[in-house]
Amino acid sequence: MLSGIAQAALATTVSAPLMSALLAALLGARWPEQLVRVGAAVACIGFLVSVGLAAALLSGTETVIGTGVFSLQVDPVAAIMVLLIFGVSAVAQTYAVRYLAGDRRGGWFAAGASLLTASSAVMVTATAPVGIGVGWTGAGIALCALLATYWHLPAARDGVRRTALAFVIGDVALWSAIGLVTLDASADGIVAAVAAVLIVTAALSRSAQIPFHRWLPATLAAPTPVSALLHAGAVNAGALLLVRLHPVYDTAVASALAILAGTATLLYGAAVMLAKPDVKGALAHSTMAQMGFMILTCGLGLWAAAVIHLVAHGFYKATLFLSSGSAIAGLRRDAAVPHDIAADGRGRTLATSLSVALPTAALLTALAVIPTAPADHGAEYALLIFAWVPGVAATWGWLHRRPGLGGAAVAASFLVPAAVAYLGLIRAVGHFLEPALPAPAGPSTTAWVVVAAAVTLLAGVATLRYRPGGLHGAIYTRVLTAGHVPTPTTGAHR
Repeated sequence: MLSGIAQAALATTVSAPLMSALLAALLGARWPEQLVRVGAAVACIGFLVSVGLAAALLSGTETVIGTGVFSLQVDPVAAIMVLLIFGVSAVAQTYAVRYLAGDRRGGWFAAGASLLTASSAVMVTATAPVGIGVGWTGAGIALCALLATYWHLPAARDGVRRTALAFVIGDVALWSAIGLVTLDASADGIVAAVAAVLIVTAALSRSAQIPFHRWLPATLAAPTPVSALLHAGAVNAGALLLVRLHPVYDTAVASALAILAGTATLLYGAAVMLAKPDVKGALAHSTMAQMGFMILTCGLGLWAAAVIHLVAHGFYKATLFLSSGSAIAGLRRDAAVPHDIAADGRGRTLATSLSVALPTAALLTALAVIPTAPADHGAEYALLIFAWVPGVAATWGWLHRRPGLGGAAVAASFLVPAAVAYLGLIRAVGHFLEPALPAPAGPSTTAWVVVAAAVTLLAGVATLRYRPGGLHGAIYTRVLTAGHVPTPTTGAHR
């Protein structure tokens, strides 16, 4: 009985948004506002259904529908990704109800958003490469349609053209790889290497990685809900593709390509993010850098880290884009508020040292409190940087308002429990994902070297950003120029 309900729920997660997209495409011009509401309602219901699918999986119920190349299955990775897809879609489409109120293009948005949701659900639940490819291509078409919501804007048309070109290259690469694998299931040697490189190429194109990085900053003319769907969901498809097709792509050449491209894009995106003066531009390059880290972790075989980072990035980046307008007002308010910074040099030095030492000590304490599992995927090692950096920033801000040992004690009392909770959550999610992921290689020397180099370079860029000088000016100007994407107009729609 429970299995039948779960199968019906899985079918609903795919068919309901697809029907919503078809309805919006047919009647969107007549009832745009009503169909935006329908799309939002379908996404919200889909999120609740996806929660039920995850609960069924935890109870031991396997959910499979269809046969052959078009079969769909909910495994741990699919369960988490379906939650992400419908969660982000529900938030973005609910936001669009008010954002697009009175806009005749609301029906177009509803059709594209629902098609993107349905295609993404197919991609993450498909069991065969052909099914993954169908969802992949469908999501790309839907995203290009969404970026064309305000086609009358020259910047929007430029963004669509750039995006479509990158996506076509990725689609050709992916379907070529699927063709090679399908025609020769026992492919090895040069054929396997070629297929793996093609899959990585497809992932790089969809995730805006070097050399396909120019399309993402060109999409800022899109409406804010579209930007949220793009940055929180669609660009994540590259890393997810590598996770789903890891048996095919997992070769030395493909892994090296993923590590090289991911590392280069991580450094480039982070550097440009620090230099960008506009909020959306900074967020776009932040997304690029985050995708670079995900591709890097896939290349290193840290699969659980990639999936966990993917989900976390999706939810927080959707929030950042939807609140970008409020962020601008907040920055203006903060700039007008004086901060009580430790006056003397000794106080500054102490605050800086403690800002680095306290988060580090908290994370080391968490690693000591929570023992390493025998079948650990190494996710916590790769993701510690995303706890350490915010910890340093938060501690820095606190100690420059509350200098002294008293402020340090208060910071430590918050940092240690937060670090333990963070690491515990990562371990729990990694354990849940374990059955659907290949065995990790563990944190290799290569991983540590790459992470150390990236952190060192980013720390250097960040230091130059906040310490003006001749070198700062030269590097800042070059980075800002490197991140500039010329468009017919510089304005974006809202």
